[in-house]
Amino acid sequence: MSSNVFSDQINILVADDHPLFRQALSEALSQTDFKINISQVQTLADALEAADQGDLDLILLDLKMPDSVGLMGLIELREKHPETAIAVVTANESSQTMRKVKSAGAIGYLIKSMELDALVKALNTLLKGEQYFSLEGVVDQKDVDNDIDAMKKLASLTPQQQNVLSLISRGYLNKQIAYELNIKETTVKTHVSEIFRKLGIFNRTQAAIFNQYLNVPE
Repeated sequence: MSSNVFSDQINILVADDHPLFRQALSEALSQTDFKINISQVQTLADALEAADQGDLDLILLDLKMPDSVGLMGLIELREKHPETAIAVVTANESSQTMRKVKSAGAIGYLIKSMELDALVKALNTLLKGEQYFSLEGVVDQKDVDNDIDAMKKLASLTPQQQNVLSLISRGYLNKQIAYELNIKETTVKTHVSEIFRKLGIFNRTQAAIFNQYLNVPE
């Protein structure tokens, strides 16, 4: 978390596309032990813009916003703003997803079904600059290391390359990708070559496996 965590005011961005949950999270934040300033957005694009413009201490990020694919929003925010702490707030109760989120550099993983008292306690922990992960379980360090390596490589992809990778993983051919993204087939071939180079892979099957790191269960 940035250096002004213990200053007079902590700047927090709540990024979630559900108005009722944004309101509930803001209410929980108001009950913490800290003086805070809360901003709200409902898309990943707006979250990125707010992070670019503001002096944010903490972003509370939903994984399931309309313009965010899996973990890519978290990865993009971490890549562009490594100085800003990010905690995921989600309905997803998968320990595997939590492991991926932690590997991607988040400081917390909060479940939306938490009772208010537990949520306030978790937020207080985060606002102290400590980590908080709701789910417990045995984590294989080898899996974590593999996740971290994959996340670093995926972070090097441009947004358009991320789109191409997603379509490759769904079995699309270059011609179909070109039609779907409204770009030339030669441009698709260039993107595919760059994706393979950046990820250190050699075929589309490997690309589809890499894309699994971004996916989270519904």
